[in-house]
Amino acid sequence: MSVEAISWALNLAPVPMDRNGQPSSRCKFVLVGLANHAGPDGTGAFPSVRTLMRYAGLAERTVRACLARLEAAGVISPCDPAVIAARIRRADRRPKGWDLNLTRIRSDLSQAEIGALERQFPGLAARIAASQAADQAGGAGTPEDGVRVLHPARLVDNPAGGVQAVHPVPGTGCSGRLHGVQPAQPRGAPRAPEPYREPDQEPAADTNPRETPASPASPSERPGGGPAGEFFACLGPEWRLTAAQRARLTPAVTAALNAGWPPARLAACTGSNVTGVRIPYAVLARRLSPAELPASPERRPRRPPWCGECDQATRLLGFDTGAPRPCRQRTAADGG
Repeated sequence: MSVEAISWALNLAPVPMDRNGQPSSRCKFVLVGLANHAGPDGTGAFPSVRTLMRYAGLAERTVRACLARLEAAGVISPCDPAVIAARIRRADRRPKGWDLNLTRIRSDLSQAEIGALERQFPGLAARIAASQAADQAGGAGTPEDGVRVLHPARLVDNPAGGVQAVHPVPGTGCSGRLHGVQPAQPRGAPRAPEPYREPDQEPAADTNPRETPASPASPSERPGGGPAGEFFACLGPEWRLTAAQRARLTPAVTAALNAGWPPARLAACTGSNVTGVRIPYAVLARRLSPAELPASPERRPRRPPWCGECDQATRLLGFDTGAPRPCRQRTAADGG
């Protein structure tokens, strides 16, 4: 976006007239849209037709007609295709580019308007006066379209050193400066990162065949035999565990068996629900932990029989009086 080009399009651009003899608002909207994409010198504006349609709120046919009228009036001209090719690699996606002729100004500016625009465009009155004097000296007069040219229309070379010769040869309009066209931008984006994958919560198994794990101290602690092996056998085929995972679960299974759990009942308690289990080892390790595993049914204290005098739910005497005391049968069952 260039502020200079937009200011010129809004204030000084010689927009073609409409049927009523007034500057065409449609052409001016399209010209301002081009200036929004031009450089400070008005060159290199190549927005697509759809972009200009969105800016001006016009149909495609109207936008193309406005571009044709602006080109016929000399306000815009096609730009160098190499400039667009340097920015857009694919030929089928290159829009038509335009250069804005910022040297042309309106011929209907009054002295009051020129004085008001002097603050925004310093030296505007002097440039208009010089242009008028040059036109009168050359005998060209005012063009038929009513548009004054700030500078005589002659081709001038732009040498690489930036200094014009005293007596230049007839110019060709070419630019001899280096890097006059921006280099082509690299296509595409950097290599896309790999998609995120949820880390596996299962500990890595020992895959080194040279290392043999140390055998447990006693036969009952071996993963494939004893009460622990009976526990794993009662789990069923739904719980797929490797030998290394069974070895890591064996201490927790042994602790539960020592607490009074029979292997079959322990397997039925910890392996009852397999719905939605993704990592069997992690689920069994959680269920065999002391915080999750309930007390062994073999070691739960038996409830004393109800004597008929105490409260049936709490086995307490005087439960409703505010001073409850243990029942005699409960005291005898506790060994008191």
